[in-house]
Formats: sequence, structure tokens, C-alpha cells
Amino acid sequence: MITQAVKMIQAERLRFGIESKHMNVYKSFYELPFSGVLHRYGYIKALEYNIFAQHFQPEKSRGTVLLLHGYLDHAGSLSKTICFLLEQHYEVICYDLPGHGLSSGERVTINYFKEYLDTLKVVYDSLVLPRTNSPFLVAHSTGAMIGLEFEKRNKGSFSKMALIAPLFQPYLWRMTSIGLVLAKPFLRKFKRVFTQNSNEEAYLSFTKEDPLQEKVLPVSWLHALGRWFKDEGEEVREDLSFLMIQGQNDRTVNGTLGIKKTILLYPNSTITLIEDGRHQLLNESEVIREQTFFILRNYLST
Repeated sequence: MITQAVKMIQAERLRFGIESKHMNVYKSFYELPFSGVLHRYGYIKALEYNIFAQHFQPEKSRGTVLLLHGYLDHAGSLSKTICFLLEQHYEVICYDLPGHGLSSGERVTINYFKEYLDTLKVVYDSLVLPRTNSPFLVAHSTGAMIGLEFEKRNKGSFSKMALIAPLFQPYLWRMTSIGLVLAKPFLRKFKRVFTQNSNEEAYLSFTKEDPLQEKVLPVSWLHALGRWFKDEGEEVREDLSFLMIQGQNDRTVNGTLGIKKTILLYPNSTITLIEDGRHQLLNESEVIREQTFFILRNYLST
């Protein structure tokens, strides 16, 4: 049922603000809220992509959060975070990155990482700015890297930034880079291995059944990531600060390097480590997830 609903939403490609009769199936499958919340959604054009965006508005709002997901995920993957933010009376604006979820584009890859920034600019201008000029950013992994770079290039876009397991570099990146060089002439795609990136078994099982989670991964995304790292600057930004929340058992990103870079390049930032936390801190076991939400709640409200 969800697979058919996903196909129909993508085929309809209704512009933002027009309702689809298939959306209730999507919301039910990903456990998104039905009552007490105004939910607007649909497609907006950004570059050559049709981006699926959503806006959740509680009855009483204390601010607006732009929520960015990580690589291979989509907005529906962060339903627990969306519900948590709504319970704290924040409006939530989120969207599926190009090639992810319900958005168009070659699956889970990108030509150049700058396209992520350009896409974010369209979403920010068309959906965020009409609501507020001082939104909060809550972003995970690749989404955290995109949001941070966007703020560096557009200073003052976010009043506060919470970066969850930010992708400063993947885990074992040097070994991966060597493998990419050796495999480049003949390897284009490889079968996805679902890693234990959370202590929550129900989440791990659900991810394997999620029709919006790709099962085959293109090598081209890793090449684009490598080009991005090569061109990335190392400028110290004392004018820019954020909250970094990092799991100590993360084997998806290089958390140790991320902490070192944050201390060196963003010295006014705050770093919080979550004991036993893996990469998916927003989809962790209840105890770890509630720790993460408690830290987020205090950061956003003070």
C-alpha cells in the first residue's frame, strides 16, 4: 500500500499547497501527526529538481525549525524528531534532498555538492523566509554539513544551529578513498549493506522495509563528496557557532575528526557527546533518543 502511495505522489507531482489523497497513507506509514497540526506539502522547483517539501504548523508556535535529513534518508525518516519539535510548539519545515525520498533526481547521488546548497537556497527563500527571518536549524549528518556550509556562505540565515553527527568526514574515509581510486574504471554501483547505525532494533528493521530507502548505491556520490572535501576551506570562523551532538559509538562519520575540526575552526561552538550513541541519534533507542531530545530542547529554548 505504501509503495503504491509513494508512486502516485511522485507521479502526481502536485505543487506545494495542493493536497493529495495518497498523503494519508504516507503519513500513517511514517507515523507523522494527523491531529492538532496544519500540514502543507508538495513539490517546488529547484534547479532541475522537483523537491518534495513539507511544513508542519502546531496550533501555537514559538518559532520555526528547518529540519535537514542525512544521506540515504528522507523527511519521513525523521518523524520522531518532527513530532518532538511539534510537541515543543515549533513549526517544522523539511524536504527531501535531490535524489532522496519523494524528490526527483538520480537516486542518492549528486553531480556537485553545491547543488545541495542551491536547492536549500530555493527552499529557504520560498518556504522559510515567508515564515521568519530567524529560523533554527536542526540537521543530521550530510544535512548538517549542508546547513553549516549554507550558513558560512549566507551569514545570519539561522539564529541557532544544532548539528547532529555532522559529516565532516566519513568513518574510514582514507581507506574508502584508496578503494575509489582503484575501482573507478569499472565500479559504478554497489549493493547497500544496512549497518547497525542505531541501538533501536525496530528502527533498523523498519529502514530495511522502507520503500524510500535505496538498496543500491552509486559510487558517483562518493566521488562528488571527495571533490567537495578537496575544495573545502579551513578558515577559522569565530563569528559562527553551533551545538554539535555526537554519538561516541558512531561508525558512519569520523566523529573524532569532527570534534577536532569544530574546536579548531568553530571555537565558540558547544560539543556534547552521547555515551553509547551511534550515528542515528534521532532514531536511537528510547533512552539515548530522549537524551538527544533533552539537549535539543534546552539549546533551542535558551
